[in-house]
Amino acid sequence: MFKSLTRSWRPALPLLFVLLGMAGVARAQLAGTVRGTLLDAVSSQPVPFANVVLLRAQDSSFVAGAQTTEAGAFVLEQVAPGNYTLRATVLGYRAGRKQVSVTAAAPTVQLGTLRLRPTATQLQDVVVQGERQVVVNNLDKKVINVSKDLTSVGGTASDVLQNVPSVTVDQNGSVSLRGSSNVTIYIDGKPSGAAGGGRATSLDQIPASQIESVEVITNPSARYDAEGATGIMNIVLKKERNEGWNGLATVNVGTKDKYNTSLSLNYHKGKFNVFSSYDFRQDRRTGYGSLDQKTTTTNSTTGRAETLQLLQNRSGVGYNTSHAVRVGVDYNLTPTQTLTFSVQPRLNRSSSIDDILARQTNLAENTPVALGTSNRYNNGAGHNRSADLSLDYRRTWEGQKGRELTASAVYTPISSRNTIGSRLYYLTDGSTTEQQQEFKNQVNQASGQVDYVHPVGEKGRVETGAKSVLRQYDNTYLFRSSAPLKFDPSNHFLYQEYIQAAYGNFSNAVGNLSYQAGLRVEQTNTHGNQLSTGEQFRRSYLNLFPSAVLTYDVSKEQQVRLSYSRRVQRPDQGELNPFTDRSDQLNLRTGNPLLLPEYIHSLELGNQRFFGANSSVTATAFYSLETQTIKDFRQVLIDPLTGNQVTSSTRLNLGDETNYGLELVGSTTLTPIWKLNANASGFRRIIKGSGPSTDINNSNFVYTARLNTTVSPTKKLDFQVSVNYRSPVVTAQGRRQTAFNTDFAAKQTVLKDRGTISLRVSDVFNTLRFNFDAYGPGLDAVSRNKRESRIAFLGFTYRFGNSKQEPQRKRPDHTQDSGGSGFE
Repeated sequence: MFKSLTRSWRPALPLLFVLLGMAGVARAQLAGTVRGTLLDAVSSQPVPFANVVLLRAQDSSFVAGAQTTEAGAFVLEQVAPGNYTLRATVLGYRAGRKQVSVTAAAPTVQLGTLRLRPTATQLQDVVVQGERQVVVNNLDKKVINVSKDLTSVGGTASDVLQNVPSVTVDQNGSVSLRGSSNVTIYIDGKPSGAAGGGRATSLDQIPASQIESVEVITNPSARYDAEGATGIMNIVLKKERNEGWNGLATVNVGTKDKYNTSLSLNYHKGKFNVFSSYDFRQDRRTGYGSLDQKTTTTNSTTGRAETLQLLQNRSGVGYNTSHAVRVGVDYNLTPTQTLTFSVQPRLNRSSSIDDILARQTNLAENTPVALGTSNRYNNGAGHNRSADLSLDYRRTWEGQKGRELTASAVYTPISSRNTIGSRLYYLTDGSTTEQQQEFKNQVNQASGQVDYVHPVGEKGRVETGAKSVLRQYDNTYLFRSSAPLKFDPSNHFLYQEYIQAAYGNFSNAVGNLSYQAGLRVEQTNTHGNQLSTGEQFRRSYLNLFPSAVLTYDVSKEQQVRLSYSRRVQRPDQGELNPFTDRSDQLNLRTGNPLLLPEYIHSLELGNQRFFGANSSVTATAFYSLETQTIKDFRQVLIDPLTGNQVTSSTRLNLGDETNYGLELVGSTTLTPIWKLNANASGFRRIIKGSGPSTDINNSNFVYTARLNTTVSPTKKLDFQVSVNYRSPVVTAQGRRQTAFNTDFAAKQTVLKDRGTISLRVSDVFNTLRFNFDAYGPGLDAVSRNKRESRIAFLGFTYRFGNSKQEPQRKRPDHTQDSGGSGFE
């Protein structure tokens, strides 16, 4: 702790030997502290793991040193009064120098924010700016920096996530990681109304322009919630911290009535940092699809197998309008305490028109018999309101590097109402039926969390904390029909879920080896009440979730990482609702209140290698075993209420699912104007188990790949092309077919680097489709779906205030410390 006591001995001061004890006391009383935060001068993001040293001004001898945290903060302690030079160095940035004076009257020096300039290497007439790595591996997560991805300009979080390694997004916005949709999504580390409270996704409410990075945590430590079979994806939003007023305004216009605008404002002065944003989006999407379904049962009268064929062709158009607001303030109560409050209300309105032509035929042995043809016209309308109200507190301690206390409280109300009015024309006899469906859902989610980190020794630390989560659902479904019904599919379902958790982590480093081990305990209590039938169920269970990470630095350019975690995927309220949904009389769906949670064991071995300052490759081998796996199961039967042959779907604990494979992520600068990054994964998926009257044994190899190339022919013009591919992947009773698309984007910097003009074309060749095959005993179905995906966006962005980007101009090489300061 007294490493800064190293000083030049001066024989002219023999009195020090006589008054040694008094001098020690005086030195302790006068020792000062120098603290500050390093930010990237271009992006205003923290610069982690930078080396910060304090040198004596007279002879440049070493006095004190520290490394910045992930938030870019540093503290230099036990500094005697005097004049010093502060020097900050980190790969990819110019060395920063600043003169510092510590006096007896002012022993604590608050440097505030220091902005470090990226390096610039001059090659002929082209300047290549030092940039953050596309993929950064930390001890417990992988950070994908997506802020410069041009192919998501004018898009939403769904577009951004499609560019994340091993992630796919389907036509309904459902996100999958390594082939599994059981992934928990957070916004800024918390469940959000835009992500359905972390359980489901409606990510079209988050504009891509607000996203800084995406954190993929496939083996989370005990600090994180255990829910999410394949892990956690945390969407990190941008936050401006430049002094004074700053802002960003964007407008995008897309083909076929697509518009979005956004405005972000920030004011930082002294202890206050106020941030706000507003995003408006209007979207019109067309789509079409078909279904060819054959179902077979045994006729109870004749004893013969009877096969019915259902052919459906549908086309439609959907309209969506959304408003998203974000307002918050950071307040520094003291130099070591910060309070943050934010509110994020969102409103989404939608409407749709669908035309569905259906024909049912009995495929008799000799001659097919037409059973009926109908034409259904649907008119849908709905709204979704949500908000995130969060309060965060953070405290650090002077003189105790790494010691930290954080607390947060989040409240997320979600309210939605959707109606579908239908008119059915039965072409066989010319009759007409009017129907109306109304869905009303109210969700209230609240959580409170406290975390404490205490340093142990030079590199060790202990983490502990507790969290409480409450989720309440109130779902109502109303069905009305002009034709008399033998049943009423209306129902009202209440569901509550309470999760109490506590955890402990210990991490340390010995030489080049870093390790972390932890244990999380979660108590879950649930209660479901189907008011329409009087059915109720309760569930209570306690689980332990261990996790561990080993990281070894082979060299400065290479790191190896081994990790393990146990996780859980709890069934949600829609899966547990015991009521049978008969709104589609030929395809019924029933919830299963007997569903048990599925548990996942996950093991990963990763290797990251850097090649110089501009190239890196990360390889990860992974294995996961999912027990009591929850899957959709469809069977063909005779509906006892109508006597019709139907398919009946529910969710069951079928057995086990195993996934193992390899994931590769790489980036490089091929030439001064040409950059390339790519990712690919190949894994085998195996689903084994048993359902009612049948065994399940499905498997296949799955391949995903993404290639992203950026060419900058001038200092102000960028072109980007991205290619995505996903091979077929099996389910318990089917297979999702191949998906493929190519995106193009261009960006031109204008107005002295304050403005940019962008052009983006998604799915250039219009190849993106979502096709699905389903099969099982007595079931053979082929579904083909195409949503409008070839869309062009033309946009303009303007920065004002102090958020102006650093101009890209020719400079001498500053990759070496040449005496000029790298601080802005």
